[in-house]
Amino acid sequence: MLITKKEIIVYKKKFGLHLKNKREELSLSQLDLASRMNVEKTAISRIENGRTNITLVTAIKISKALDIDLKELFDLD
Repeated sequence: MLITKKEIIVYKKKFGLHLKNKREELSLSQLDLASRMNVEKTAISRIENGRTNITLVTAIKISKALDIDLKELFDLD
């Protein structure tokens, strides 16, 4: 199956917005989430703005930091 660059951009932006919404539901700042994950705040910003691909390890860290299931993190609908 072929995925276009445009589709990748759309999914990265959707994922970033979803992450931002989940983070804000918990009243966490980007810095709070970054501290929980032991990463720089700029890493969270890049993810939320759809400017980076995340790894499975990063996704697991995010889900643990937000105390949500990994599958919930990817529920973009």
